[in-house]
Amino acid sequence: MNHTPLILLCSAFLLVGGCGEDTPTLDSTGSPVRPTEVSTCTSSPSFNSSVAANTLWKAAPGDALITHPISGLSVRQSFAPHGHGDVIRLRLSNRYSNLPVTLRNVYLAQEASPGSASMLPNTFCLLSFNGEHEVTLEPGETLTSDWMSYRVEPFKRLGVSFYAPGVTPQVTRHLNANEVLYLSLPGDHTAQASGSSYLPAPDGYTANFLVIEALETLRSNAVTTLVTVGDSITDGADSTTGFLDGQASPLTATDQRYPNHLQRRLIQAGLPLTVANAGIGGNELLKDGWLPQFGKALLTRFDSDVLHTPGLSHILLMIGTNDFGNPKPAGSPSVEQMIAGYTTLIDKAHKAGVKIVLGTIPPAEGTVTELLPVLHGTAEARRKRDQTNAWIRTQTLSDGIVDFEACLENKKRKGYMAPQYNSGDNLHPNPAGYAAMADCINLDLFR
Repeated sequence: MNHTPLILLCSAFLLVGGCGEDTPTLDSTGSPVRPTEVSTCTSSPSFNSSVAANTLWKAAPGDALITHPISGLSVRQSFAPHGHGDVIRLRLSNRYSNLPVTLRNVYLAQEASPGSASMLPNTFCLLSFNGEHEVTLEPGETLTSDWMSYRVEPFKRLGVSFYAPGVTPQVTRHLNANEVLYLSLPGDHTAQASGSSYLPAPDGYTANFLVIEALETLRSNAVTTLVTVGDSITDGADSTTGFLDGQASPLTATDQRYPNHLQRRLIQAGLPLTVANAGIGGNELLKDGWLPQFGKALLTRFDSDVLHTPGLSHILLMIGTNDFGNPKPAGSPSVEQMIAGYTTLIDKAHKAGVKIVLGTIPPAEGTVTELLPVLHGTAEARRKRDQTNAWIRTQTLSDGIVDFEACLENKKRKGYMAPQYNSGDNLHPNPAGYAAMADCINLDLFR
């Protein structure tokens, strides 16, 4: 059964106040449903917001223009932490919204199975914000929960649930989470382990991370954070053709992005680094995204999304395909402009005491997409991509390079992605391609 019209209708109804702020949740007999889970964590008041933290998971916010209304609904979304933590906090962002957002009963819990709306009973942690269980984020505001004693482990997936009690037509989001976003029937279902009250949002329309930006833990002396930053290939987009055929991405809930695979390699090698993903689909180095959801130019967002990441010690930067491939009224930038942009970011990283590694731009000949005009495969784009990659390979400003193009390229057809790594659109790798990207990285760059 397709529940999408029900979600859309109810959300529209709630936007005009039809369901009220305190609509009770009812069971099959019409009786109010009470929360079934109790909090299994405790607050840690001995720690404050100024203590040193490390980042276990991250999603860079991009815009707040095209989001599903969540008024009077509960939201449930999941992700995989990349490291251990015994004391944690959740970072929330309303960076791009023009309206305040009020959330009530923000829970963490362990996911019952990958991509499921159900959580494991007796794993629920009710977060607090300055001791309260309701928090309002003002327009542009980012804040963290109180520190909570709660054990998390690498790739033991967590769900975040929260209830939006008031009219909430606009929230800050991260485009294309490669996860299932669940929206509930009207009411507060945040404390319920069962996912029976939750419905998946339409894939390709609202499969975004809403409000949540990062999970952080108290920083040990040894463990630091490596931020991978770039566009959709860093973010983990599988294929733009999935939107047309109605099939969910094979990346959904399986953590097959290249930063996920890199984290697995780091764990296996015993290196004390957690990988935080600051990629945004459609993002560019020099200009704001061609569409608002593609985010601000990396030159603009570098401080907030990368340098301000708690625990940061290393950066792996790969960006440029959209600078050359997305349409622009004045044409694409010159290679010299791109080099100047890279140099600016290298200088900023080094001034912050952080090491930065550059990745070459992957092959993109023959790129196809279902809705947007793309120019990735033009002769001009190819020439500029080749010249930019030649500079990346020979420059000595950064602290190393990763040759992603060489790793993914079809050895018999220069400029094209190897078929075993191709998602089908000739631009985004498939899960095997993302694993190959991680395998191409020399871990000695981060020792």
